[in-house]
Order: sequence, then C-alpha cells, then structure tokens
Amino acid sequence: MNLLEIIEIRDKLRAELATVEKFLEIARARGHNGSAQPAEVKPDAARPNPKQGQLRIPGTDAKYGAVAEVVREGLRLCPNKYTINDVEAVLEKLGKPLAKLQIATALTRFARRGEIFVHRKGKGRKATTYKNENAPPAQ
Repeated sequence: MNLLEIIEIRDKLRAELATVEKFLEIARARGHNGSAQPAEVKPDAARPNPKQGQLRIPGTDAKYGAVAEVVREGLRLCPNKYTINDVEAVLEKLGKPLAKLQIATALTRFARRGEIFVHRKGKGRKATTYKNENAPPAQ
C-alpha cells in the first residue's frame, strides 16, 4: 500500500464519518437516544393527532382552507377541461406544489359542492376529467 492509497482511504473515511455525524445529529434532535423507549413524549395540546399538520404548503402558515385556495388558484389557470395531472403541473409552475392526494381531495370536494363538474369519471390509470361549467344542453 502506498501513501496515495492511504490518503485516499482516509478521505473516504472522513466523508463517511461526516455522514454518520449528520445522522446522529438528526436522531438527537428528534429525541432518539438509542433506547427502546422514546426520550420524552410530550403530547401537543393543540394537535391531539401527532401526524396532523405534516403536509404543509410552501410559503404559507397552513391555515384551514389553505389547500383549497391554492387548488382554486391553479384551477383559474387550467383549461376548461382538466385532470389532476393538469392541476398538479400548473401548481408546480406557480411554485406551490401539492401532493396529488391533496389535489384529488380538493377536486372531489369541489365536485360534490357543485363548484366544478365531472366531465368523465376516471377508471384505473385514466384520471377523472373535470370541467368548470355544465355542458350546454344537447340539441
């Protein structure tokens, strides 16, 4: 083994050690101390469900109805007929990406309330097509 190989191995080990240190820091911040039980479990009075509020909208304080408002903003820029994929693409371009589950939930609720209408129900991999207004009556 020559000096160059030893230096190369040392540099690799330093990089791996830095990665391990980052993971340890993350684990300490989350309260994991290596034991079978969590270090401290503090129930949040404002959030009885610990998973509540994990999906956040970038650039907002995530008030009630914030997802619906972002989806409505995306719908204003969509063509008359659109799918969940179209809405997702528009929101990405606006810099307000949402999970497809959030968008789908909002679109379903809008359709149930009559704010938008189902043009063609999806099936399998085919997404449901929505439209902004009722189709004109057949002549």
